[in-house]
Amino acid sequence: QNVSVAPMEGLTTFPMRLWLYLVSQPLAMTTPFLRVTRAHPERDIPVAFAPELYQLRGALPYVLTPQFITADPEQFLRAADLIPPLLSPILEINCGCPSPNSLGRLAGSGMLHNAEAFGRAIEGLSAALGPGRLAVKMRLGIDDPEEFPALLQAIASLPLARLTIHGRTRADGYRGHARWPSIQMGAKLAKTPVIASGDILGIDSLRVLQSLAPDLHGVMIGRGVLRNPWIFEELRRHRSTKIDFITFVNALFCYALLQELWQSHPQKLLARVASGRIGTICGTDFAAWEKLTVELTSLVFGVPFLINHGFKLPSAAISSVAYSRLKILWAYLRSGLPACFAIPSIVRSRHLSDFFNHILSAGAELENDLICLTHQAEW
Repeated sequence: QNVSVAPMEGLTTFPMRLWLYLVSQPLAMTTPFLRVTRAHPERDIPVAFAPELYQLRGALPYVLTPQFITADPEQFLRAADLIPPLLSPILEINCGCPSPNSLGRLAGSGMLHNAEAFGRAIEGLSAALGPGRLAVKMRLGIDDPEEFPALLQAIASLPLARLTIHGRTRADGYRGHARWPSIQMGAKLAKTPVIASGDILGIDSLRVLQSLAPDLHGVMIGRGVLRNPWIFEELRRHRSTKIDFITFVNALFCYALLQELWQSHPQKLLARVASGRIGTICGTDFAAWEKLTVELTSLVFGVPFLINHGFKLPSAAISSVAYSRLKILWAYLRSGLPACFAIPSIVRSRHLSDFFNHILSAGAELENDLICLTHQAEW
C-alpha cells in the first residue's frame, strides 16, 4: 500500500522530514500547511516551506506534496500558480485543521460547516487546477460524524488526485479513536483514491485497518511516526524494529543537531544535503549514524564527537527552539520505548547535556541489548 508521512503543524518541517527519511525511508510526505492570505505568500513560496522542491530538487528521493490552508479559493489558486506542476504535480488543501483560529476563519475544518458550500469550493478548485492535481485532506465533520455522508457526497465524483480522510471530527480533536468504518465508506463511494489518516501505530493497527477498510488506496501516518520513527521499516518488514541502544541515542542526537542547523545555519545544511554528504539512509546501522553524527557535530560545535557514556557537550549549547523540538519528539517517542525511559528526570531536563546524560543513565542496563521499538497502548 501507499504509506506516507502526514503533515503536522510545527513538527514535520524540513529537518524532521530529512531525519525521518534517514531513519526509515518513507517514500512520500506532505508539508505542514502554508497559510495563504491576500498578503502571503507575496511573490514566491518561502524556500524554507519546501526546500525539496527548490534548492534540493532531486537530492532526496521522497515525493513531497505542498499543503495550503485558506478559506478563499481565489487565494489558493494564486498561491498554486507559484508552484507549477513541474515542481509538484499535486497540491493539497487542508480541510481538517481543528484550531479555533482556522475554524473561525472558515479555513481548515471550518470549510466543512456546510456541505454544499464545501462541494462548490472544492469543485471550483479542481476545475481550475485540472484533473488529478488537487488533493483534499478532511475530517468527518465539525461536530458530528453524521455530517460526513453529505460532505463526502459533495466531492465524491470530482477528479481529485487523492482524498485523505482523518477519521475524527473537529470536536474530537485528536482524542478517542479514528472511525475507520467511516473512512471505508469514503473509499467505497469516492471516485478518487482514498487515504486513511488516524491511529496507524504499527503493523498490527495497519492490519486491523486493512480488514475494516479494504478499499483504501493507502494510509498517512502522523503521530504514529512520532511514537516510532522507524515505523516505515516495521511496515515494510511486518515486524517490530530493533536497534542498538547507543545507535538509538546517536540517532536522537542527530535529530537535535539537524534542528539546530536549520535554526542557525540553514544554508550549510541545504548545501550538505545537495552535495550528498547528508542524506544517506542510516536506519539501524551504527556506522551510518556514527558518520552522520561526526558530520553534524563538526558543523554545529566545530568538534566531531559521538554520544556515549561519560561524554560532555561543548560549551556552546543548541538553541532553545531546537531543544524544544527534541523534547516534543521525546514526549511521543518514549511511549514506544522500554519502561526504563519513562523516568521524569529526562522530561524535566533543562539542557541538552542533562537530557542525554539522563537517557544514557536510564538505558545503561540495555547497553548490550537491542531496544524493540513498538507501540505500547498502556503508555
